[in-house]
Amino acid sequence: MKSDPSILADVFRICFEHYDKAKTSPTGKIKNPNEILKNFDFDIKKNPADAADLFKDMQLYLSLTPNTLTPNFQNQLFSGLNQYALAGDWLTSVTNTTMATFEVSPMGTLVEKKMIEHMNRLIGWENGDGIMATGGSNANMISLLVARNKKFPEIKKEGQFNKRLTLFVSEEAHYSFEKAANMLGIGLDQVRKIKTSPNGEMEPVHLEEMIQASLLEGEYPFYVAATSGTTVLGSFDPIDRIYEISKKFNLWLHVDGAWGGSVLLSSKHRHHLNGIENVDSMTWDTHKMIGTGLMSSFFLTKHPGILRSSHNHGGGDYIFHESEIAEWDLGPSSLQCGRRNDALKVWLTWRSLGDIGVKDQIDNLFTMAIKAKEMILESSELMLMYEPSSLNVCFRYRSVGNVNNLNKEIRKRLLEEGDFFINIATRMGETFFRLIIVHPELSEVHLKKLFSDIIRLGNKIEEENASCLLKI
Repeated sequence: MKSDPSILADVFRICFEHYDKAKTSPTGKIKNPNEILKNFDFDIKKNPADAADLFKDMQLYLSLTPNTLTPNFQNQLFSGLNQYALAGDWLTSVTNTTMATFEVSPMGTLVEKKMIEHMNRLIGWENGDGIMATGGSNANMISLLVARNKKFPEIKKEGQFNKRLTLFVSEEAHYSFEKAANMLGIGLDQVRKIKTSPNGEMEPVHLEEMIQASLLEGEYPFYVAATSGTTVLGSFDPIDRIYEISKKFNLWLHVDGAWGGSVLLSSKHRHHLNGIENVDSMTWDTHKMIGTGLMSSFFLTKHPGILRSSHNHGGGDYIFHESEIAEWDLGPSSLQCGRRNDALKVWLTWRSLGDIGVKDQIDNLFTMAIKAKEMILESSELMLMYEPSSLNVCFRYRSVGNVNNLNKEIRKRLLEEGDFFINIATRMGETFFRLIIVHPELSEVHLKKLFSDIIRLGNKIEEENASCLLKI
């Protein structure tokens, strides 16, 4: 097929239209995979498709994808997209560089390095290190690899023979630590879960007990992960107390701040991360509270040069050449070779807001979380499940029947209607809505409509259930 010079202009037009309308549009009705497969042709044909058919495919892609740019999208730990993040993504795509070497991506390299320097200073590290990763899960895996290679440098070359390494995370920690333990050959059984308080914070006393027990078993404890912003409750582990224990046993202390790291910008709420300057490393996703777009994940550490020491091997015969600029190459510090310039969208967004703008955005989100809590408490038909630690507001529709199944059914019908996209979670046998306050333009109007719809659907389902019982 010949190149069609008008296609990109048409694609930009429909993208502009989608972005312009998305904030005031519903999330869209949930789709069944069989329904999509029935109505959309995914097959690659022997002959090339023409431009008109491809453009139709693009339009259908937009129409069949949930709208995550609206404040009504409260399903995950991100919502919305800053216009400068979108611009940065387009610039990254059109330049199509790789972040492996400075010579191919000079601007991208400097943007990422300067962005990491700024974030490290906010943590309290004047001479740290860091790299962007393809998500918070991979950033957590990097922390495990770096910690292991620092504690046991021989493993990098010889392998992990005859050493049962152990790491410690809370019961509320992200599942990525178990995935990482599997990928690195540490083993799922070597991930020790530490008890949490009723509000989801790691219990330091139990952590110390588990480390001592591991040592008595002849194992090799080497790593602790605290969480700043758990996925369900949004809780913050007590970093100061965990640091003292980690220091006592000479363990690497990592903070998974994928969700809560951006709170560092807020003078009102930074106390949630007291002691962060003492830890060894941190994961921070700016696509969450700051809205820089997927993926915007950072691994940060206070140890300069440790990434290159841990990860560097090979490539000198064809890509990493000896030169006066070789020290600027990011490839030797990364787990990847080819890597897109994700830092540009973060840098442009942050520059557009400034630290003050980011602070105001985060403070406003906390204000809205308090407002959501108050609205739930004022309702006789809704029940607050936990006192919010940050921006996760957990609640459910009250019922005298099977309340778990009822709330699941409410969510199902809510997604079928297509106005809101909100998730549920189950903790200690109780199922509830997990409302994420993260879209920068979320207002009381959105919250009132959401709660009203949940109550309407809950009442309707209970009426239906009562009617069925009467018929029996």
